[in-house]
Amino acid sequence: MSSNFATAFQAFRTIHWARMPWHLKPMDNRHPRSAGVTAAATLALLGCGTAFFFWGYLLLALVNAHADDHGRRFYEVHPVIFLVFALVPSGVIALGIRTGIGLFQLRPWARVSALVWASLTLCFCLGLIALRPFETFFIADHFVGELESFEQLISVALVILLLPSSVWWLFLFRAKDVKKQFEASAREQNGKQVSVTSHA
Repeated sequence: MSSNFATAFQAFRTIHWARMPWHLKPMDNRHPRSAGVTAAATLALLGCGTAFFFWGYLLLALVNAHADDHGRRFYEVHPVIFLVFALVPSGVIALGIRTGIGLFQLRPWARVSALVWASLTLCFCLGLIALRPFETFFIADHFVGELESFEQLISVALVILLLPSSVWWLFLFRAKDVKKQFEASAREQNGKQVSVTSHA
């Protein structure tokens, strides 16, 4: 009796598993991501998420800023600056999020985008250190005011966060084994597209 029940249960489980939707079946990951690519993609998404909340906080601060003596707010006095601040960072953050998702999917364009991001970030950090060195080093409070201290804090934080990650990305995404991962994924995607086209 128990053996018949076990056989029937095994047959039911096999039939039920075969009828499962494709999105619930285990994925055939022929080209797994390396730990470095996964970490870089996670860092991109976390960094863009953090930047989004920080940008939103600053944007709300500008919108809710007190009006001047004539009753005009910042976005009424400087509409172009406000528009640029509202659109450019949001677009950059959206591109960063899309790049992070592309890295998870091993898209070749995402690797190129990551290299471009790393190059621009490295140039920004080096330019900040070279052109405005006083903002990238801590200076005693009695030498500078509150605004200068805040600028120093932001500059030092950006250099500490962006400089090491940009150098890491430049080495990571130029490595041969990482290139092979993206190339293999591209070949697989092209093969799927050719197969779909031939069946159509």
